[in-house]
Amino acid sequence: MRKVTHIILLTALVADPTLAAERTVILNVDNMSCPTCAPIVKKSLMRIEGVIGSEVSAETNTATVTFDDAKTNLSALIEAATDAGYPARVAQ
Repeated sequence: MRKVTHIILLTALVADPTLAAERTVILNVDNMSCPTCAPIVKKSLMRIEGVIGSEVSAETNTATVTFDDAKTNLSALIEAATDAGYPARVAQ
């Protein structure tokens, strides 16, 4: 009986959306060649539900994005930047 109780408790904890993690990722962003590029990329990323913050640098061609992984994912971030005309990929 004790094992069953532990399994049920563990299942409830794993399924709990409050356990979603805040994640930060650095994206390499192409085509940022002028002073207005970084604000466009930032605005595109911040429109995604679940994005908590974004710092975009045209000097380093990167975007550092903090997001709630229960509400969005890397694919959505990459798609948002790419759709704005700035192809992105996860930095290695």
